[in-house]
Amino acid sequence: MLLQNTKSTLEPSPVLMDETEEGKVVRLADNIRQEEEDGQTVYTYDEVLFTMDPDRTETAEDIAEDFDAWWEFGSQPEEPEPTLEDRVSAIEEFLIGGDL
Repeated sequence: MLLQNTKSTLEPSPVLMDETEEGKVVRLADNIRQEEEDGQTVYTYDEVLFTMDPDRTETAEDIAEDFDAWWEFGSQPEEPEPTLEDRVSAIEEFLIGGDL
């Protein structure tokens, strides 16, 4: 998921990774700009969020080394879950071997 013009009073790290039960949540920050707003330092940046399967072995350092490729991966639109109709059609096609 790509988020543009995120704002924070804390300077973002280019790569953050948190491990959860669902997997590794990765947050990438790029195009970081420091600005002043209402007498306070604010950081504006673009960020990408995605989750990797728990069995993946990549570390934050690995992702930082290939940042551009991971940024491209994470900024792809998420594919929606297939509907029940899509799933039934796929099963029918598999079992019957073609269109009905």
